Amino acid sequence: MTDRLRLLRRRAQPAALTIARLVITAMVAYLIADWLLPISAPLLAPLTALLVVQVSLYRTLRHAFERVVSVTAGVLVAVVLVSVFPFSWLSLAIAILASLVIGYLLKLGDHLLEVPISAMLILQVGTDAAAADRIVETLIGAAVGLVAGLIAPPVRLRPAEEAITDLGESAAALLDRMADGLDTAPDDKVVAEWSRDAQNLGHEIQRVEKELAAASEAAHYRPRGGAGAESSRALRSALETLERATVIIRGLAASIADRTGLYLRDSAGLGAEMWEADVREKLAGTLHELASSTRDYAAAVTAPDRDRAAALTIHLNESLAEGRRQRDDLSWLLREDPGHWPLHGELLVHLDRLLDGLRDGQEPVRIRMVVPARPKD
Repeated sequence: MTDRLRLLRRRAQPAALTIARLVITAMVAYLIADWLLPISAPLLAPLTALLVVQVSLYRTLRHAFERVVSVTAGVLVAVVLVSVFPFSWLSLAIAILASLVIGYLLKLGDHLLEVPISAMLILQVGTDAAAADRIVETLIGAAVGLVAGLIAPPVRLRPAEEAITDLGESAAALLDRMADGLDTAPDDKVVAEWSRDAQNLGHEIQRVEKELAAASEAAHYRPRGGAGAESSRALRSALETLERATVIIRGLAASIADRTGLYLRDSAGLGAEMWEADVREKLAGTLHELASSTRDYAAAVTAPDRDRAAALTIHLNESLAEGRRQRDDLSWLLREDPGHWPLHGELLVHLDRLLDGLRDGQEPVRIRMVVPARPKD
């Protein structure tokens, strides 16, 4: 429970910073618009600022541009129609049609509907002054949002690193639970729980994907962000390694379930030697070493400096070597039960793939050891 609370608290910190950043940006936009424009409650400025401020400088620039273009286009459509036609259902339909066509031609994407919305608001007021004020409000909000993106860019690389660490910890914790559960012959309820936990690792991967996408985008458009871009690529490569590991862990859980099913169906016959004490001991030892290796791998690729990464790499390779020794001992024990080689082979192949994957996937760790220091967010 303590680890769970620590994880929730760590995830809440970026959210708190984002909320504070949005509130301050919106209030600054409102105060500037209220000071400059002769209108009451210029709420369009803070609204635009909130819509413009995104998770990276690139998205902030893109959304600011699209927002200004969509509002300006809608206002111009309304100004032209007001000067030609009196307001009616027909002029409203023409305004919406023209706005949507222009929005599609300009490829405004998520901001497409803002074109007809702006046009309808101006049609309701029906004055050139209101049209000008709406454009100025939008420009003020967009400008404040851009300044906020430049002065106080959101923290992106560290949440991605923490997401990688969390994924490695989740996978390692499952391997440890599986190992601890082999103190006695597992039952179908226990192995079913392991299988569900292995499936749930996919949700963790989706969260890491989102954090990495934001980190990559922020690093790419960050001035002098070479180290950040390199770290982002290393994290992407590490995720691929851990993603393959989670798939293998699901297969491993299924393999253990197959062995348990045979043991429960015929514990005195064909399944008699499935879960003997020495088999469970060697398999548990291999799983514990794999758990240690997975933790070290995730920690090494997110290490704050090269010395820490180097120390974790040494421990990683030591645990992989010990895991390989335990796996080989298990293989010799399984030779004494040659009648079930399909089941034995399935189990050993999954163990081999986990060991080999963590050994061969250390390129992002080497990148971390080359990058001089974690780039500041």
